[in-house]
Amino acid sequence: MNPIRSYVVRIYRQDRRSIAGLVEDVRTGKSTFFQSFSGLWDALTTRSRPSAAADTDPPPSPDDASQL
Repeated sequence: MNPIRSYVVRIYRQDRRSIAGLVEDVRTGKSTFFQSFSGLWDALTTRSRPSAAADTDPPPSPDDASQL
């Protein structure tokens, strides 16, 4: 039996049809950015994710843009 995996998912809506965000594996702390629904699915179903993405900032949320 596979152990239960826990993730933190941050989703930023770009417009009506596109999203971007970050998936963080709670156990390992590794993060993966995505820019589409299929990218989100890949980030959740791929076991070995690149760790380089964890060193970069996530895309700004629409709320952040209004503060510039």
